Amino acid sequence: MRFLRSSENPNTIVGLFLLIILAVIAGPGFLPSLLPSVIPFADEAIPCGWLRTGEERAEHQSLIGRNAAAPIRLRVRTTPLPAASGQSLRVTVIVTNTSLGTIAIFYNPNQVLIGDDNATSGLGIAFNRPNPTVQGGGGTGPVPEDDIRLLGPRQSCVHRQEWGFEQIPQLGLTAAINSVKAYYRNTSPGTSQAVPGSNRIIFTDQGLWVGVVESESVQIPFAGS
Repeated sequence: MRFLRSSENPNTIVGLFLLIILAVIAGPGFLPSLLPSVIPFADEAIPCGWLRTGEERAEHQSLIGRNAAAPIRLRVRTTPLPAASGQSLRVTVIVTNTSLGTIAIFYNPNQVLIGDDNATSGLGIAFNRPNPTVQGGGGTGPVPEDDIRLLGPRQSCVHRQEWGFEQIPQLGLTAAINSVKAYYRNTSPGTSQAVPGSNRIIFTDQGLWVGVVESESVQIPFAGS
């Protein structure tokens, strides 16, 4: 009953109406981008681990996605550097498909590279690294289907990584100014294999985009600053 009475409050109705007008004027991308800055644990996309896996890539691929020139965009957010035990550093990476087709990315949530070895494919997070991320050598062979995730047209996904106060020295972070950036590297489109029981192969490769892209570098603030 209390909810019903509050919902009938004219101020509540006016507020909801103004929010709807704001969403219409600002566009569909405004509110999702605003939420994380207002609600600390809100993200504008699903976890990357929830994306569909790339099954039967020899037969099922998006031609638009295969032909997208540079379809991946990365953004990164960070919490302040922890100052005491019990606090943590959380880095959030937003991966966006900017194309109009479904693209396949190389992603394993348990194998996100911390630092950069200039060679490994997949998503990575690098601290205090001003140099551009390099492409690395080419790879061959099929990519495991469980490591292929499908991003739909204009779709985003989120990867979150967290370190406790005691783990901070392992990251090479000090009391000086620190920065973080995310990168995605893939060195091979993958080799397609025929579906069991079929000899048909429409696509000879698995259609993964080959290249490297990185986010803008973001400064890590100090806790309480």
